[in-house]
Amino acid sequence: MNEISYGLLDKTMLHRLQENWHQGGIGVIALQLLQGTPVSVVEVLDEWVMEQEGLIWHSTMGDDRFYFLACGLGASKELELRLQVGIDELKMKFCKAFEANRIANVKELDGKPDFAVGHAVSYPSAVNGRSIEASMYEAIKEAYGMVVRFRSGERDEQQEQEQQEQQQTQQQQETYFSNVPSYVTIGSLAKTVPIFAPGSLVSDLSRMFESNPHIQGAVVVQEGRPIGLVMKENMNQLLAGQFGLPLYWNRAIARIMDKEALVVDAELPVEQVVQLAMARDISRLYHLVLITRGDKFVGAASVRSILECMTQLRTEEARTANPLTGLPGNASIQREMQRRIDAGRPFTIIYADLDYFKWFNDCFGFSQGDALIRFLASVLQEVAQVGGKRDDFIGHIGGDDFIMLTDRLESEKLCRLLLARFDSGVRSYYGSAHVPSVVDRSGVAVQQEGVTLSLSLLSWNGTMPLTTAIISQAAARVKKQAKGIRGSAYVASDVFGEQLGEGMT
Repeated sequence: MNEISYGLLDKTMLHRLQENWHQGGIGVIALQLLQGTPVSVVEVLDEWVMEQEGLIWHSTMGDDRFYFLACGLGASKELELRLQVGIDELKMKFCKAFEANRIANVKELDGKPDFAVGHAVSYPSAVNGRSIEASMYEAIKEAYGMVVRFRSGERDEQQEQEQQEQQQTQQQQETYFSNVPSYVTIGSLAKTVPIFAPGSLVSDLSRMFESNPHIQGAVVVQEGRPIGLVMKENMNQLLAGQFGLPLYWNRAIARIMDKEALVVDAELPVEQVVQLAMARDISRLYHLVLITRGDKFVGAASVRSILECMTQLRTEEARTANPLTGLPGNASIQREMQRRIDAGRPFTIIYADLDYFKWFNDCFGFSQGDALIRFLASVLQEVAQVGGKRDDFIGHIGGDDFIMLTDRLESEKLCRLLLARFDSGVRSYYGSAHVPSVVDRSGVAVQQEGVTLSLSLLSWNGTMPLTTAIISQAAARVKKQAKGIRGSAYVASDVFGEQLGEGMT
């Protein structure tokens, strides 16, 4: 296997992968050399490549390398085994090569060279009809996510050689997580990149890339505004053509720049930028994202840095998710509310709270109480799927308190569905017990057949100034009104106090 692609998901590569993909799947190995790697170690990597009979393609992007293996037998277990054996062999060869190099060249190395490996598998039967481009992108992202998590300190026991390093890594993670903001904008990832005037020569740009091997792109700026982007890889491909040098070497950069580069405002959420970046044409998938503030260029972010940020955010979400339901916790809820406020589009907030839940716990036990909370979580998730609205967000505040954020116009209909679905299923949690009444927190008997659901429906028109604190205060007010209605019920209001309606099952 002698073909190397300096870029991911090009047409030739996809054609080669597709031939094997339908026969059983493709395994992806992502490799990143974390420190300056000696030539002798790189030679070991080349040796490993030549030994892999199932290797059908490999790509290089700076310090990142991607390897694609096929399973000729068409069996998923065989592919997974081949993938794991290949990774184990690679790690063993690397460790030996690193050790030998340290002994021979102690003075040339500053610390221990290191590397990170991640892997994933893409099966045709598991992608529900998606194209090979989408399937391979997901596999590449999963494999690279393992590399990112490795670099963040989440290493397995075999790779952690000293307890002291483990403790240091854990401290670094705790320091990071304690400072993760609830809302991250793309502007926080902006880095300085070379800028050129549109009349600058391609030869000047080429020399700059040659003298700065770690720089992958340059931005063309006119009167402070970004008007184009030149990626090193694309420029080299253009100049390497049969007539590339005579045609472009002494021409203006404007002749070869990409005029359709992705430009985003610095205040845009990282989550939204990821969606925009991944929606680009495959040929631009790994291009820099240009960042502006007030139409003026402030810097650029690589896809790598954006994915690392997203991985850290998702790790934080997993860390703060409610352990009982697995739903996002308060940090994620705050971030999502702020994202919707900043977007300036109308949305509604539904707070869900169980009535007489303490009585239920006292009568039926905490285990059954946990089951009831999980039931409410499933009701929210099931109703959110009605109509196929993908932008609905469900969070677990804690205990029996939940929140749903939606931009649906018929949010009151959503509340009625929630109440009906809850009331129809809650009776099964009493078993064979007859429940003619309940007891409130003051010990007073209330003639009501068990636990009910109260919903506070708050709406925002997208124009009035709003904060998460205002939402919280409004929710407490409307929640009290909803709980004053016997049975499962909802009260609808805008966040500033105007009551819009109420209803019950």
